[in-house]
Amino acid sequence: MISWIFTKIKDALYFVFSGEIIRWFIDFLKSLTVFKVLKGLLIGFIGVVVIATIGLFALIHYPASQIPLYEPTDKTVYLDQGWGLTEQSPERQLYYYTAQGTSLKGFEYDWFNHLEMPWGRDRFADPNHMKAYGFIVDDQPTKANPHLYPLGFTKHYSTINDAQLLDITCSACHNGQLNYSKDGTRYAIRIDGGQAMHAFTTMKVGHFVPTLVASMASTYLNPFKFNRFARKVLGDEATSEAKSALKESFGNVLWAFVKQGYNDSSKHLYPVEEGFGRTDALARIGNTVFGDNLADENYHLATGPVSYPPVWNIWKFDWVQYGASVKQPMARNMGEALGVGAHIAFVDNYGRPLPIDQRFNSSVLAENIHDIETTLQDLTPPQWPEELFGKVDQEKAAKGKVLFQKHCQGCHGPHPANEMLKAIDMPLKTADEPVWIMKTLGIEEIGTDPNTAFNFVNNRFNLSKTGITSDEIIATVRPIHVRNLKRVTEQALKDPALVAFLSQPNPQTSQLHYQTDWLAQNQDTYKTLSKVFGSWESQYSDITSLDEKIAEYGDATVQSDIKTALVSEQLNKLDSVISSLNIESLTVGEALNLVGIMIREKHYKDKNYTEAQQACFDGFGALDMPQQPLAYKARPLEGIWATPPFLHNGSVPNIYQLLSPVSERDEKFFVGRREYDPVSLGYDTTPLSKSGFWFDTTIDGNLNTGHEFRAGYVPYKPGNPPQYGVIGPELTPDERWQLIEYLKIHKDNEKPLKKRDPVNCLALANTDS
Repeated sequence: MISWIFTKIKDALYFVFSGEIIRWFIDFLKSLTVFKVLKGLLIGFIGVVVIATIGLFALIHYPASQIPLYEPTDKTVYLDQGWGLTEQSPERQLYYYTAQGTSLKGFEYDWFNHLEMPWGRDRFADPNHMKAYGFIVDDQPTKANPHLYPLGFTKHYSTINDAQLLDITCSACHNGQLNYSKDGTRYAIRIDGGQAMHAFTTMKVGHFVPTLVASMASTYLNPFKFNRFARKVLGDEATSEAKSALKESFGNVLWAFVKQGYNDSSKHLYPVEEGFGRTDALARIGNTVFGDNLADENYHLATGPVSYPPVWNIWKFDWVQYGASVKQPMARNMGEALGVGAHIAFVDNYGRPLPIDQRFNSSVLAENIHDIETTLQDLTPPQWPEELFGKVDQEKAAKGKVLFQKHCQGCHGPHPANEMLKAIDMPLKTADEPVWIMKTLGIEEIGTDPNTAFNFVNNRFNLSKTGITSDEIIATVRPIHVRNLKRVTEQALKDPALVAFLSQPNPQTSQLHYQTDWLAQNQDTYKTLSKVFGSWESQYSDITSLDEKIAEYGDATVQSDIKTALVSEQLNKLDSVISSLNIESLTVGEALNLVGIMIREKHYKDKNYTEAQQACFDGFGALDMPQQPLAYKARPLEGIWATPPFLHNGSVPNIYQLLSPVSERDEKFFVGRREYDPVSLGYDTTPLSKSGFWFDTTIDGNLNTGHEFRAGYVPYKPGNPPQYGVIGPELTPDERWQLIEYLKIHKDNEKPLKKRDPVNCLALANTDS
């Protein structure tokens, strides 16, 4: 047998290298006739069509194993969240349908209205079809949404495409709905700013994007289907030339979808299935912005999916994102828009760096983003609807409040900042506009799945193809941090000379001088003061009385030297950190920070905005200074009852289980229905059919560990070692029900703010912020 194999290999090699293969090929060509060629081409074409048809049929008619059975509702109820009680309210319509500048591969707005399902003539964008995917659709068309697209599906005009593009805005993912049946009526209770329950980003067969691509493919390949589509899109202008142009544009977008799908699947970028109500937000932003637009080496595995967080009250937070990584509203929202598909110019068609004056043009609509952000400032958390979910047991809730203050408030707060912090962080806020300090808990302390935090800190990106140099990084990032140090100096040290020094275009520590030898003779005392001053990065309250403390040491000259040394030390640390940034190896936070700054500065410069206008658009004068802790933030809890599932990765189905030991939590549960359970405060996890997504908490990235009340808890004291997720003592079942009853009515602020007038940033005069 072995001898036979070697003989065949020898014969094959001789056939190839002796030239016999060439003589065979020539003889084959001589034997061909026109008939044989045409016959071969026809058979090949038929074969391709048959294979494509079978594949397309399988793609659509393969059981949609993860789409839950659609449960229609009878009546939509809007809660009083500051935007009125109807879908027509101006604030609600602005939030739902204001474009951000995003795009689905250049997919046009009108295409979505006229696209048919892959088989048959049913409209792909039919509201019931969209609802089956988990999207929310208004009951009636409005001026902003005449075709009854899902919430967050709107349009913007693209000069690059010369067309109105389908724009997916933040409301598509940050709006919730709770379904509940009472007295024979099935209610859809809108939770504005809440968590979505769709699987928008998944490429699983039967879901939204794969079916959209299949609809596009069948339309492109089927001439009868394409003609119907073209007549509807083009109307009276459906000439043969217009149809050809439409087919070319349509085909380019289809091909972009196919390439993206192949890229994601071939690289296995998303191994942890996100399912309903989740997306691996930061990983997808990184892969989209720096992988799709720059280099394959920038792709990273997405192993930390997160639930869509509620967005009410976020304008009060000092840090947002689950990892408390972003401070500035415009930076947060621009990053989100880029991740959803906003166009950004990094390199030319040949992959070369663009000229400096052409870099970082983007389709992000900064003014629209600010309008959305301003509207959200009037959005309040949902209040428990007793007429639907039942009366609150006030006696039980009173006991729950005591437990909340004992076990929950220390982390979840809210923790209002003092005036010094407000002046540093968000100087444009009025006395009535609060800043809430978000407490962050290290991953070893909170014990929840660490993947999201790990990936944010450890994934690295190479931006060298943009042509950005180290000097440009310093010139871009340093001034913002110097401005922040200037604010801290002005508020905590109250030294006009140092404030003037930091107001220079490029202050250097070599310009600072000392008048005494006090620092050399009092190193221990200085180290104590330095530690306090350095804490402004995380504990502003510690520096409130620093100026008075410094006044205890020496005369005015000595005090000036101490303050000079403090500023000099912080400036040196800043320069050390910035100089260590490597354009070929930046974290997600560093890369998005750098790109975000350049996009904003380019946009503001092109618009000729003043410093005051820029500070207003950025959000209360907040500076873009990200941090990268291996931690998660504890957000305030008003309205938390309306945002299941729980924990950052959605791994706990209801609040009762969240208050229970991990051993009592479901290891696997069904996700995809909106039917609300007002007892345990979560979605009903009973499947109506075999369809749907089963959340498996044994998978890395889906872990339901941490945030645990159980036996063995040691009361916290400074210096305690981490307890790996045990945050409180085990609660009795009665105590859990008492806390649940209280969370239905918990208020973060007993005196809510009055409705605020929209801010007109363009009307502001120029001032130094």
